[in-house]
Amino acid sequence: MDKNRSAEEKIAQCKAEKIPYLNLSDLDLEEIPESIRELTWLGALSLSRNKLSNIDVLAPLTNIHKLAFSNNTIEDIRVLQHFPKLKHLFMHHNAIEDISILRALQKLKKIEANHNQIVSIASLVDHEQLVFLDVAHNRLTNTQALEQIKSLVWVCIEGNSLEKEKLIRSALTLPKLRHFTYL
Repeated sequence: MDKNRSAEEKIAQCKAEKIPYLNLSDLDLEEIPESIRELTWLGALSLSRNKLSNIDVLAPLTNIHKLAFSNNTIEDIRVLQHFPKLKHLFMHHNAIEDISILRALQKLKKIEANHNQIVSIASLVDHEQLVFLDVAHNRLTNTQALEQIKSLVWVCIEGNSLEKEKLIRSALTLPKLRHFTYL
């Protein structure tokens, strides 16, 4: 079956039945079908393991609270500014460098952003609900922002250019921390 046709069929079924979630993972999609714009009630969407480089078509889906687009070639995530309800974000294994747009998404609880090109997590310092952060294997060089995210319970930050001693000191400043992977 044609992968794009399969995606269109899943979108059509979701539309017909007003299903609150949609899984378009593993379809080898190079672009997201435009018809997805009509699914404004969607709460959860998975686009992982495709060949996507752009997710801008998702802008009308303002009710999204869980979004996965891991294992693609996404660089630009500015479209996420349209998702004020977003709580769970899975965007590992992409080409993302700038996550500053996440500053506005104060409901985020979980971020999986490992294996990208992220250089700073400073935009996350005011996230009082963020408990899970995976930014392993990125390009982070500074731990100051990490020390300011006091709500963190689970952190994975290994594979960055960070000094072990500074990481340990940073971890000790996080009162709720229960899991910390840094090597």
